[in-house]
Amino acid sequence: MRTGDAETGALRRKSKRQTALVCFFIAAATLICFWPVVHAGFIDYDDSDYVTDNPHVLAGLTPDSLVWALQTRHASNWHPLTWWSHMLDAQMFGPGPMGPHCVNLALHVANALLLFLVLRKMTGAIRRSAFVAALFALHPLHVESVAWVSERKDVLSTFFWMLTLWAYAGFAEKLQRKTPGAKVYYGLAVLCFALGLMSKPMLVTLPFVLLLLDYWPLKRIQFVSRKQACADLGRLVLEKAPFLILTILACAATVWAQQGAIQPLDNLSFEARLENSVVSYARYLGKIFWPAGLAIPYLHRGAWPLTAIVPAAMAVILLSLGAIARARKYPFVVAGWFWFLGTLIPVIGLLQVGAQSMADRYTYVPAIGIFVIIAWGMAKAAERWRFPEAVVLAGLGLILATCGAMARQQSSYWTSTEKLFHHTEMVSEKNYVALGILGLAQFHEGNISAATNYYLRALEINPASVDAMNNMGVALGGKGNDESLVWYHRALQLKPLDSKILYNLGNELASRKEYAEACEQFEAALKITPDEFEARNNLANTLVEMGRLDEGLEQFEKVLRVQRHNATVMKNMAGVLLKQDKVEQAILLYRQAIKEAPKDASTHYLLGQALAVHEQWNEAIQEYVETLQLAPGNPVAEYNLGYAFRVQKRLDEARQHLEEALRLQADFPLAHYNLGCVLVESGHPEEAVAHFKEALREKPDYHEAEEALRKWEPTKSD
Repeated sequence: MRTGDAETGALRRKSKRQTALVCFFIAAATLICFWPVVHAGFIDYDDSDYVTDNPHVLAGLTPDSLVWALQTRHASNWHPLTWWSHMLDAQMFGPGPMGPHCVNLALHVANALLLFLVLRKMTGAIRRSAFVAALFALHPLHVESVAWVSERKDVLSTFFWMLTLWAYAGFAEKLQRKTPGAKVYYGLAVLCFALGLMSKPMLVTLPFVLLLLDYWPLKRIQFVSRKQACADLGRLVLEKAPFLILTILACAATVWAQQGAIQPLDNLSFEARLENSVVSYARYLGKIFWPAGLAIPYLHRGAWPLTAIVPAAMAVILLSLGAIARARKYPFVVAGWFWFLGTLIPVIGLLQVGAQSMADRYTYVPAIGIFVIIAWGMAKAAERWRFPEAVVLAGLGLILATCGAMARQQSSYWTSTEKLFHHTEMVSEKNYVALGILGLAQFHEGNISAATNYYLRALEINPASVDAMNNMGVALGGKGNDESLVWYHRALQLKPLDSKILYNLGNELASRKEYAEACEQFEAALKITPDEFEARNNLANTLVEMGRLDEGLEQFEKVLRVQRHNATVMKNMAGVLLKQDKVEQAILLYRQAIKEAPKDASTHYLLGQALAVHEQWNEAIQEYVETLQLAPGNPVAEYNLGYAFRVQKRLDEARQHLEEALRLQADFPLAHYNLGCVLVESGHPEEAVAHFKEALREKPDYHEAEEALRKWEPTKSD
């Protein structure tokens, strides 16, 4: 082997070792700093829409759920791949939060490693690429994207963003070296970009980023002359045509999905949006360099003073002009700065969705541009001023250690809803959204008084907070307070087409037995969100309460056409069939419901009752036994099991379960009467009399018990 080949081989081996060590460090440091999120719960802020109250997600990967994800604009987004990932979580890990949190963290680690490998591939600079990737991995601004289950779309879409960059780098390398395989890499880049758009539409800026990377570090634009540079640029733009077509399609899908969520101009003027966008650029820069007071959400102020707008605008303009002016000498500054500016455009607030003015999660990809400027800029400074390598490494280590410590502290806030939004309340002013969510958390814990106090505080800050009004209605309704209706109507005056408010109002009216009015609210909610199964299920239940059984069945059937595996609806529908004396159909439907939810004790119990009506006593006994195994301590199930044994003349077993029913519930006249009958039938009429008397004491018009007592009481006197 020649000396040159040996040296090249040694350099490659050294490079591989360095790469492996960097990957290990980044992965280990990220896991240490973000580990608190693994033990975090779900957050009462969007997690219900995405997971905990979403039956399509909780059903797992089924044909119906796969189709739903492609067709829905639920949560004001079209991102089927994100929905499928949540469904896969539910199927693999069950409904708990640990599985989704682990997946989010794993994706974040993968994104950091891919960022390092992509930058290393494009630039050949191991240390600088490693520093950028480590900053990305450990920066506290990125905790929100990782710790929030609802932000799966962020970490998942970025995974495909990084894969797109990796494939594109391979394509550019193959073209430059004129080796085969360029088309394969190009196809992979387009495919990964499409998958990324199906995870989150924020990737629409990626074609623009690819052009920046063509400029630096790939150097695919030659500046030997203006004509040559324009020709190269035109060729590269044309090369991005498939990416641009996908971008246009994704934008159209996003506008379709966010109908109703985008704030109209009469709510927030374009001038106010533009002002907020300019100020937000400066605020994002500030939080990248000084990530203190991180909160969720940062509420929109509506208007900024000139003292904030002018300095922010001047900073953005001057930094942009400075980057362009030094483009030849420091091309990484142009690439990094316009990466930052460009990738924030979809979320900078010109198309306002929601009440936030900015969000930590929006920096997940844009901050990479600033990290590149920091890494390459510090390296240039160290070279120019000849800093000792030990000093440079110590400085970089201190920066990363500080970021990691802050990220771990920020991660700890995300372990519970209360902790997160108490922190938000402390670091932000007049945050009525945080107060409302703290109220919701208290409500879920059953602390209604504390919940209403939080809602009232939120309404003091923002009297037009529809969410707080709606939640006040729910909380007061749970206490039976008539004022709940007042709050619902106030909310509907401000937002008459909010299906959640209409649904909650329908529930409240149904609980008051105002069934006709409840139906009107459920129907109004369903006109807005036709696939809201809970509203349709409750509409069906209300129709059944009104005696409109056929209409109720029709509504249940509509739910089952979309959600073929919904055991709750099957159970409710079977109950209606029983009322119509369609016992065999009810039994079949109960059995189907049990196949979908085999651990639901109530369905086993109801099936047992239906089988008893059909006099299939052996099977009824099996269902009652299964009920008590799943949910022991149910006196009614014990009674029904005892009665079934009595019918079969299995008197010892009947006595055992009837006595257990009475142990669990002493005032149970049916159990006393049937236990008396069992005692008579087993030759103990003297013991039976006491139970007949107790049955009559608890139910004076119990004629069967009265007759039995008249028949057997003399036996006791003899």
